[in-house]
Amino acid sequence: MRLALIGKVFMYLLLALVLLIAGYLILMSGIFHTPQSVHEFSSDNPDYQRVLVVGGTKGTGLEVVRQLHEKGERVTAMVRKTSNTDALDEMGIDKVVADAMRPEELAQAITAGRFDALVSTLGTSARDLPQRQNFIQSLFKGQTVMDPNKRPDFIGNKNVFDAARAAGIERVVFVTVIGPGKSWEGLPLPARRGHQEVIPLKEQAEDYLMELDMDYTIIRPGGLSNGSMTKTAKLTTDPESFSYMGRKDLAELVVNSLDDDSTIKQVYTAYDPNRLYLWNLFLD
Repeated sequence: MRLALIGKVFMYLLLALVLLIAGYLILMSGIFHTPQSVHEFSSDNPDYQRVLVVGGTKGTGLEVVRQLHEKGERVTAMVRKTSNTDALDEMGIDKVVADAMRPEELAQAITAGRFDALVSTLGTSARDLPQRQNFIQSLFKGQTVMDPNKRPDFIGNKNVFDAARAAGIERVVFVTVIGPGKSWEGLPLPARRGHQEVIPLKEQAEDYLMELDMDYTIIRPGGLSNGSMTKTAKLTTDPESFSYMGRKDLAELVVNSLDDDSTIKQVYTAYDPNRLYLWNLFLD
């Protein structure tokens, strides 16, 4: 009798766990809103031959470098002294050495007449974050996990934009994240707490860029994977849209935006109707 009761309790707990996980996955999906319009890239594009990519040593930035290189652009990656440049070296990519948190280094690396356009995917990397014990300590003490002045998400990008403007670069494509401005409504509820530190910094960087007299395009992706391309990713000005995104697809949107004048002065959400669910990040 007791074993049967224990068995029933276990089954109820298991069912509750399954329902909890299912509910979480549904809430973390992009099924609640479909964008009413998407951007169609122009086929009559200008040709930017000299492109500087900031954040190009890994992730989306590295894929942007790769696609620009394959397209025949004269692409240069900005790296730090401590950056792993193996992937860039394999492709024979030119590099400039500068730390985005050091304006004096940027002034020497980004000089007048050297580049025609800038792509920034700059953000806080995993190695920049505090150790786990500091994070746990911050939960109990209510402290900020990381000093925002030590994160490149705003300060670093601001420095880069200032240096680019001083060098006469007009065209900028800036990759941020879903959450700033009205796109906060598109961010799934369970994800909001985990992004509450970085989103204000990304929003500051976006606002700063929009105030400058530059030909910017801002692209906000959701969660990113390293999987294969779907070739179905689009840009939308609908801020309530949300999906996950392959880095290769996102990089293609960045490269296409760079050469499309109709994307200038626009803020987009990157949306892929074939990656609406969290598990898309792990099943590619």
